[in-house]
Order: sequence, then C-alpha cells, then structure tokens
Amino acid sequence: MILDALGAVLRMLGAVFVLGVAFGCGEFETAYFRERVNQVTQEVVAQRYGSPHKLEKQPEGSSVWTYYVRGSGTIGYGGYARAAHCRAYVLTFDSQDVLRDWREENCGMKPAVITDPFSDRN
Repeated sequence: MILDALGAVLRMLGAVFVLGVAFGCGEFETAYFRERVNQVTQEVVAQRYGSPHKLEKQPEGSSVWTYYVRGSGTIGYGGYARAAHCRAYVLTFDSQDVLRDWREENCGMKPAVITDPFSDRN
C-alpha cells in the first residue's frame, strides 16, 4: 500500500517536471524573440540556434526562417502514446537581415500531405 502511494507520487512529480520543462522552454523562446524584434540579426539568431530548419527568400528581399522544436510522446496512464509536441518559431527578417516579426505555431496537429498515390500497394 505504501509502495503504491509512493509510486503514484513519483509518477505525478515526474509529470509535473516534464510539463514544467516543456512549457518553460517554450516561454523562454517566446520571451527571447519578443524582446529582440527590430534588434537582432540573422547572424545572431544563427549563432544561438544554428541554421534554420526551413528558409524562404521573399521576392522583396526579406526572408522567413522557421525553427521546429519537437518533443517526444510519452506513455500515459492508459498505456497509449500521446501525440508529439511540436512548436514552430517563424521569424521574418527584412532585407538588411534584421528580425522584424515572429510568430509561434503549433505544428504537431497539421495533417500529412500525400504526394504520391499508393496505387502500387493495392
């Protein structure tokens, strides 16, 4: 009985720790970008985060960088794996490479895009 209660407490503390890290990291990045709009350059962002996962050059000379932050799914009490946590930080830089805008998106729920038919599997 005592071991069951101790196990339940440890599982709860573990869940609180994981959630705290997940939400804490997201808030940290949000604050970083919010405080550096109109100040930070592509070079500084690249030094901190590395090359973007996706880079789009715009016709007027600006560019859009996207960084994906993915967490792994964990097994819940019901024994099923939850969907993976995915956040995208989309940064817009002007033609002088200065951060002018950013947004955070949930990329974990976007539907898959099928590019090739599966006719050869029928």
